[in-house]
Amino acid sequence: MARSGCPILNLATEIITIILQYAVTPNIDFDSQVYLSGGVERVHRRLYYLGLVCRLWHRISCHTPSIWRHIVMYVDTLHTTETISTSPLTIYLNRSGTLTISVYLLRKKKIPHTLDLDERGSVEVLLSALEGHLERVEALVIETNQASSLPDLQSLLLRSGDDHRLTRLRNLVLRCNADDSILQPPSSSFLPPSIHGRVGANTTLTTVYIDGKNLLAMLRSSISRSRSGVEDVFSSMPMLETIGVNHLTFRVDGYSDELIHYFFLDVLPSFPRLDTLALDTFEPINDGHPWSIQGPTSNGALSPSPPSGSSQAVTTSIPRLIIKRTDQDSIEFVLKRIIHPQTLTLIHCYFTSPSPIHISNCSKLVLVDIPTDFHGVIPKMIAHWDGQHLELVRCPCVDDDFWAGLITELINV
Repeated sequence: MARSGCPILNLATEIITIILQYAVTPNIDFDSQVYLSGGVERVHRRLYYLGLVCRLWHRISCHTPSIWRHIVMYVDTLHTTETISTSPLTIYLNRSGTLTISVYLLRKKKIPHTLDLDERGSVEVLLSALEGHLERVEALVIETNQASSLPDLQSLLLRSGDDHRLTRLRNLVLRCNADDSILQPPSSSFLPPSIHGRVGANTTLTTVYIDGKNLLAMLRSSISRSRSGVEDVFSSMPMLETIGVNHLTFRVDGYSDELIHYFFLDVLPSFPRLDTLALDTFEPINDGHPWSIQGPTSNGALSPSPPSGSSQAVTTSIPRLIIKRTDQDSIEFVLKRIIHPQTLTLIHCYFTSPSPIHISNCSKLVLVDIPTDFHGVIPKMIAHWDGQHLELVRCPCVDDDFWAGLITELINV
């Protein structure tokens, strides 16, 4: 018998459950090129809770743990140890039962008008509230305004001991709008680095996207552990398929040219399943550093050594390379070390030299949001490219002058 004349109340419980799950599940594919280049804008607003439709829907929601698996909290909203017990985070953690969860600690405002360092305290409180649930976390996304508000990755992986680690973690994202690490005192990280704990192998982690400060700390730790014969955090990720880095420039506190080369020539080749490298705001010091790295010396420094009788660089092959908000010199720096990418995606990049970038070994080239100022440079680059598939997405540079220049360049090649 029908519950009432309202069509909504006449739906079967199974159908209502499906509708509720659809409403609260973010459309996020951590392996997609769109996600790596664009962030998680689709979950910036708190996910819809349709339990407000009526009492029946609310009752079904409360008794369906899978509806509470995706948790969105805002770091630019004040959270304290006193308020966290009644926050949506606690409700979601309790109602999701023992299921795996995805946690998104985001900003309501992507880029605020003023610096907001209060978010650091909120991140600390929210992470503390996750204690006891870390073994259930499948995806952890933290987006802040400043790099100093992000947790230390190594301490995060080690902070809870063997019984409560992120053992089911598949996707980890630590992203910031800007790097302020060099402006902060050395003790500013609320999760102090610890390289003495044992790093257990994580056989589920496939995607890691971190800020430059965290990467540099991991690289220094890797060198220190290699000297003592201890497993480092990189070797604990044997299933890693995607690695991304944002705001890795020579202005980041702790930057060194040797660490960058160590990352490209030693760390990246150590991941047997690595498929994608994404770099957002990458700006190294391209000063003609020697070709290869031979590991740490007795004092902990890296020992560069060019291969004898060879002018070729030691390189790495990665199928998909994504570079965003990066200048031409830095793009060339990467392409000298990452050879033969099947797909090269350049997003809102800057080109300052009339000479084209050499990308002849890339079969698919994707240009996204390239400004109008570069409609004279891009045709030269495309004309010297011998790939098979070209995509131009939201590129203001594609105008009449662009097409005229491209035809001229193709004729002259």
